[in-house]
This record gives sequence, structure tokens and C-alpha cells, in this order.
Amino acid sequence: MPSRSLAFSAGIVVVAAFAALPLLGIAYATSIGMTLLVAFVLAQSWDWVGGEAGYVNLGHFVFYGLGAYVFCILLVRGVPMPVCLGVACVLTAAVAALLAFPLFRLSGDYFAFATLALLPLFELLAFNLTPVTGGADGIVLPPHYVLGTAFYLILILAVVTFLLTGMLTSSRFGYALKSIRNDELAAEIVGIRIFPAKLAVLVLSAAFAALAGAIQGWQLSYIDPPTVFGLNVALVPISMALLGGSGKRWGPVVGVVILFALQQWLLVNITILQATVYGLVILLIGRFMPGGLLRAQFAQNIPLVRLLSRDHHRDIGKPSNVVPLHAGQLPIRTSNERGNVLLETRDLTMRFGGNIAVNAVNIKIRQGEIVGLVGANGSGKTTLFNCISKVYEPTGTIIFDGSPIDGLRRDEVSRVGVGRTFQNPRPFGDLTVLENIAIALTYRADNKALSTAFEESAQFAAFVGLQDRLSSRADSLTLQEKKSLELARALALKPKLLLVDEVASGLTPAEVKQFVGHIRDIRDTYGITVMWVEHIFSALAQVVDRLIVLEQGVVIADAPLAEAVKDPKVLKSYLGTGPANVA
Repeated sequence: MPSRSLAFSAGIVVVAAFAALPLLGIAYATSIGMTLLVAFVLAQSWDWVGGEAGYVNLGHFVFYGLGAYVFCILLVRGVPMPVCLGVACVLTAAVAALLAFPLFRLSGDYFAFATLALLPLFELLAFNLTPVTGGADGIVLPPHYVLGTAFYLILILAVVTFLLTGMLTSSRFGYALKSIRNDELAAEIVGIRIFPAKLAVLVLSAAFAALAGAIQGWQLSYIDPPTVFGLNVALVPISMALLGGSGKRWGPVVGVVILFALQQWLLVNITILQATVYGLVILLIGRFMPGGLLRAQFAQNIPLVRLLSRDHHRDIGKPSNVVPLHAGQLPIRTSNERGNVLLETRDLTMRFGGNIAVNAVNIKIRQGEIVGLVGANGSGKTTLFNCISKVYEPTGTIIFDGSPIDGLRRDEVSRVGVGRTFQNPRPFGDLTVLENIAIALTYRADNKALSTAFEESAQFAAFVGLQDRLSSRADSLTLQEKKSLELARALALKPKLLLVDEVASGLTPAEVKQFVGHIRDIRDTYGITVMWVEHIFSALAQVVDRLIVLEQGVVIADAPLAEAVKDPKVLKSYLGTGPANVA
């Protein structure tokens, strides 16, 4: 709390200092201050997409340029300034929304390079649409002096940008973006709609960049294509965000201050090769501080850096205060009608080119069962799970709880009551145990409030033995702890059916025994139906009611455990030719 009060007080002082600049009557100082504020708005709004959502948008400056051009085009035609500002913002946001559809079909480096191509594309358009844009001559606004007014507008925009960043990073929507940054598939599996979230943050980012471009274009009274679409200026705000620490709340602030100071020093002390020296500095930063200054280990010795680099993860107090739960304490649904068919597949088939991974599978899973799904490597077990959870799009029919779910998206399948774990755990690595579970709680069908979700998350963590790791990042956990976390996250969805994929593999006998106990409690105490893929047959044999055996994507046995292990086809395909010991 003291650190937050200190930060708030420091923020008030900084805003007051900026607000006093025009009152000094020094136009140069005001102009420098405005340039600094514009750089901050651009760096911070870029970081919403690049840092929070993990999509490196190298074409972010296009939205700045569009905002500037739309504003100036309207202003020279006599449209009132406030209207110009609003239209520039809305029109640029609309362009961003349209671009989102093709761009977000890409990811990683492909997304980055596609967005980079937007800069020369829009620069070329600005050069060639001469009747509208003025071509190479650009647009010159009528003589006016608006430096003071423009400065206060951009100061207000910068303050709103910073405050919005704080709200964004700790909101339900912000946690959706962090989940997307970590693992899009896992985010969908816990109920997050991926594309609408990415669309919303890109549009928001574009709108703020457009406002910055419009206000600065108004202040400068002149724009041309290289000024607002040129690569040499477009990458500067991105470099600032990366230098400070992308995805850190204070990262863009730190990066803007350092690189802006460097720019001014170069202008004064180096008259030639300024761009070369600047570029070299950026390369060195990328080489030796790839996570930015706020993530650099050596910089943590500096008290201010250590303070600004804190992630401020949500917490509920000391982990030691959380008492492990006993049976019956988890706030999740219990089915009262055992025996009814919960899941049915009809001729479910999944092809990968000429390979049929799942071949006309017809199964029924009844409420309250624990069903083991076994088979040799490559027999189609995980593929079947992927079909049910809509990771893949199979042919055939899937009926869940009496309704077909063939046309549902992955997030919708999650919200109707299908939870799952993965063969290789997929927690959100840079989020805490508490945050991982809270995300599932807040995005499940009943859309639980974030504050309540954090309170309940500790219960699910305690159920799997993670009550002492609530504040630990998921990527710091052991394999067993990651699997426990993923199980807790799946339970937080309040599933009717839980798909458990090889949760015991790679664990010690004691850890396997612990997971067997979890599976038993999940069904016996909470009434959740379980399908369990597992190669450790002795673990399965302790809890399953029935075995489904796959061979090359085909069901070769579906029977109670005692019968299945005596089936000659099962003995030959999976268990060997000798008698099975299921004791």
C-alpha cells in the first residue's frame, strides 16, 4: 500500500509539472513536452496489443498517421475541430477492426511482418491519393497557434492512457489478454473468446494512436507521408515500449524517458550518423536486455527499478492462511442423476489428410462414471479428447447433456460443462497459481465476478495441494505442480464432464497415488463424470468403472474393467498376451 501511495503522489507531481510547462511561456519546452507525451501514448497503446496480448504490431504507427490525415483533411475543409477529432478516432478504429480479420489469422513472426507491410502500403496511398492527401506535398493547415491547447489535450490523453492501462491490467478483460499471450488454446479451453478480445484491444489501441496523431498534426500544422508513415519514425514508440519492458505497466514510461533522452543527446552531440547510432543502441538493448530494463536481472539492484518492475499480481493474503479443503467444500456442481447418458458420439471421425486418427467412434458416457480410455501410442486417445473439446473439427455427431455440440466453438464447449487437462500441461506461465484458477472461474458459464473469483481460487488450489504456492508463477512449478494446477483450473470451470489426459505420466508413485485420490474425490464427492486417458494401468485400475480401448482410431472394446482386461483383442493390442492383473 505505501508503494502505491508513493506512486500516486509521484504521478500527481509529474502531471502537475507537465501542466505547468505552457505557463512558463517557453514554446520550445512546451513542444518538447508534447513530443514526449505523444511518444508515451503511442508506446503505451502499442503495449496493449504487443505486451498484454502478445501480438507484436509493427504497423501501429499507421493508426497515428491515419488519425493525423483524417483530422487534417477534414479541418482544411472547414469541419469544426472537435468533430475532426472524433471522426479521426472513429474512422481509424473502424479501419483497425477491418484489418483485424485478416491479420489475426496470423500469429508470431507472420503477424509482425504482415503489420510491418502496412506502413509502406499506407505511405504509398498517401503519396498517390493527391486530390485528398496532397500527395508528396502533404497537407498544410491554415496559420494558427494552438500549441497550448494541443498540449493540454495530449496531456489529458496521456493521463487517460496511463489510468486505462492500470484498469486494463487488473480487469477481467486484461486477464483474458494475458491468457491469450501465454497460450491461446488454453485460453479458449477455459472459456475465453479469443478473436473478440484481440479485436477489441486492437481497436482500442488504434483509437488512442489516432487521437495522438490528430492532436499532434493539429499542433504541427503540417503532415506528409514520410512523417506519419515512415519506417524510421514508426519503430521508435515500439522500441520505447520494448526497452522499458513490454507487458509491464511502467515499461513504456521508462522506455520513453530513456530513449527520448538519448534522442535529444544525439541531436546535440552527433550531427551525422544519428540514426545509425540510435539503431545500434536498440540492437544492444535487444541483445543484452531482451525483456526490457524492468526485467533485467542487474537492474533489480536499483530500488526504483525494483519498485516499478513489480507485477502487482492479485492475492488474498498469506498462503499459509489457506487451510486445505476436505471433501464437500469445493463450490462446484454435483450431479444428482447418475446413470443418464451425458456424452454420446455417433460415427465420430477425424482425418488428417489420408490418415484416419479417429474412425467412426460410437461411445456413451454416463453421469457419475469414471471411464478409462486406453490404447497404444498413436491409437487416437488424445485425438478423441481434442474432437470432444473442439480443438479439432471432426465429422460425425457429439451429443452432450442431451444437446448436439458439433457447431460450438471451443470456449462454448467449455461453458456448457466440458473441462479438460492436457497431456503436456498448459498453464499460463507468467501468471500466478491464483490467477490461473481465477481466470477459469470468471470466464465459466456463470461469469463470476473477478473479486469473488480470486477468493474462491484458493479453495481449488488447496484441493490439489497448492495452498502454499498461490503467489508462485506457474512457470516456476514442478511438473507435478503444473499438472495439479491444470486440474484445479479445469475444476474451476464447474464441469459436468472432465477429460483428464495422462495426468500421472512422468510422476513418482507417491504423486500418482495423490492424483488417483483426486480423481476419486472428483467423482465420488462432487459427482463429476471423468474420462481418463492413462498409460499407467495400475492407476486406472484403482478407480475406473469401465474401459474403452482404441486401436488405430477404432473402438475395439467398451466394457467394465474386469471384462475388458480379459478381452483377447485388448490383451493382444494393449496389455500383451498374458492375463491382466487389475488388483
